[in-house]
Amino acid sequence: MELGPELRQFIADSNIDSVESLEILLLLRRSEAYWSVEAVAQQLGIGRQPAAQKLAALAKAQLLVIGGDTGAYRYAPRAERLRAAADELVAAYDEQRIPVINAIYSANLERLRAFSDAFRLKKE
Repeated sequence: MELGPELRQFIADSNIDSVESLEILLLLRRSEAYWSVEAVAQQLGIGRQPAAQKLAALAKAQLLVIGGDTGAYRYAPRAERLRAAADELVAAYDEQRIPVINAIYSANLERLRAFSDAFRLKKE
């Protein structure tokens, strides 16, 4: 089964570049609490540095907020459309795990192609 273009665009636009990013989003979405980088890394069994980078990317995509005093993260999409898209992504991941994973890595491939095209020299 194929994911819709809106959901694919949300994945690309929201810095969900790996299954780890998606798992972080799912973890924080299930909780009202703020999560430190260390707590996220420990809970998901990933390194501190990758967890920090992925949390920062999700915050930049306006899906998470950062606590001013602690630097910890909490799920709080800035706009209702982001919350609705995240809900749709979670439902799709529950029902169609492989198509969601394929969409994540397809978005990465598109970003890589765009980056490499920027350096491609035109033949004269």
